[in-house]
Amino acid sequence: MTKLITIYSSNIPIDCHILKGRLETEGIPCFIYDENLIWVHPFKAVAIGGVKLKVPSDKFVQSKKTIDLTSHGKLFDDIGEYDIEKILSNEINRQNEILSIKSKIRTDSSMIDKTIFDDSKLIKQIDIQELLNNERNFLELSKNKFKFSWKQFFYELFDFDRSVIKYLRTKPVDYYIEKEIVENYINQKESKRTPNCPNCDSDNTSFGYSIDFKLDILYLILSLLIAPLFPIRKKYHCFDCSHDFKRNRKTATANRVARPISKR
Repeated sequence: MTKLITIYSSNIPIDCHILKGRLETEGIPCFIYDENLIWVHPFKAVAIGGVKLKVPSDKFVQSKKTIDLTSHGKLFDDIGEYDIEKILSNEINRQNEILSIKSKIRTDSSMIDKTIFDDSKLIKQIDIQELLNNERNFLELSKNKFKFSWKQFFYELFDFDRSVIKYLRTKPVDYYIEKEIVENYINQKESKRTPNCPNCDSDNTSFGYSIDFKLDILYLILSLLIAPLFPIRKKYHCFDCSHDFKRNRKTATANRVARPISKR
């Protein structure tokens, strides 16, 4: 019979559950003891030695190594050890590059046949080809339109067991999810392009309601009266010189082409 050994203990049960999940991903069976007693009588946690996470004795060495590496922000497999922060950072950059490729194709569909994406350092060539094939399918689905003939109408009218939803849903649900993800990425990227302040040339600006002190009471009353129709005094605000300004087309175009260096 395999003996169970306590490998970790804590006065907080959640800590044991987090480590239990981590060890179970490595195929190590885990068992938590005295958890219910701690939930009922939390002040007795110190007296009974806290909540205990136990593993089989033959898995103790592997479990200890996993916990030690996890506490230092590392993962490991048969090949070697990896830094968790670096892995997450690389994956975030990889996903951003994938979204960047998709956004370029969605903006200009002719880009799908060009080879400018072959030089990616984060995405393998085989993954790029699969991505481009998926984008071709996406563009084909985007051409689907609602079609419903009179013949289909009368057929569905007298057939009560059928549903007309299949005619209205011209595209699968995955299409709309994929579309929303890329559109949010594009909008987020566009929202970060704030203009430089025309007063001090700083890029520490943000779009929102103006916060200067001119006629604040009057503007507050007007905002409460006609806020349902349109917002009052919504401008860009510079957090360096407290200047409020509106974005004109000339400024917006200049900032998209080349952002000037801030004077901060």
